[in-house]
Amino acid sequence: MSCVAKFVLNIDHGICVLDTLTKSNSWNSVMGKDGFNKDGYDKQGYDKDGFSRNGYDRNGYDKDGIHIVTGTLVNTSGLNKDGNYEATGTPFNKEGYHKTTDTKFNEEGFDKDGFDKNGYYSDGFNKNGYDKNGYDKNGIHIATGTLVNAAGLNKDGNYETTGTKFNEEGFDKGGFDKQGYDKDGFNKYGYDKNSFDKDGTHFVTHTLFNTAGFNKDGFKKDGFNKDGFDKLGKKK
Repeated sequence: MSCVAKFVLNIDHGICVLDTLTKSNSWNSVMGKDGFNKDGYDKQGYDKDGFSRNGYDRNGYDKDGIHIVTGTLVNTSGLNKDGNYEATGTPFNKEGYHKTTDTKFNEEGFDKDGFDKNGYYSDGFNKNGYDKNGYDKNGIHIATGTLVNAAGLNKDGNYETTGTKFNEEGFDKGGFDKQGYDKDGFNKYGYDKNSFDKDGTHFVTHTLFNTAGFNKDGFKKDGFNKDGFDKLGKKK
């Protein structure tokens, strides 16, 4: 029986696997609706279990996990059929480097011990059991030993006294009300509800007067407001 040879290059493991397929199982074989030919192989030459006619998967391992090149349970990179290093049993080698990223962190950003670069597990807690805001899994704050931090906020960011993110005065932890203004009437960008900053400069005109010609106190250049009164209450 004549055969055609094909090479399957596996980039992840950096090897070439030599496989032989009969002409009846070549690239030109007729594929069924399930993607396999009459002999049970797909276009790449693998059966439904992922093995070639010679019994090796795409990464060069047989059903017992023996690698075609090394003849052992690991490939030339030291990885077994599950993609783990034999020395550690994980995708991280003995030095703590990940097989794919070649850094101390995997694709999700966690190291061999499960911590991110800031020292938190995937569940958001550090090795001492506290999240980035200082609360443990039960909502106890590390500094106060209670369900609220020193500012009176619980783990959900709400004030205990109101049950919302706004305190009794109506301001959030950043010092802004529901409209986004602080106690002095300015938003986080430094402008009041009329678009004037603390120095009286208008956001749009970049002068001391808005587009209608009034300053932050509501007076025009002639010293009178929209009702025709000056600062002393005298009628124009």
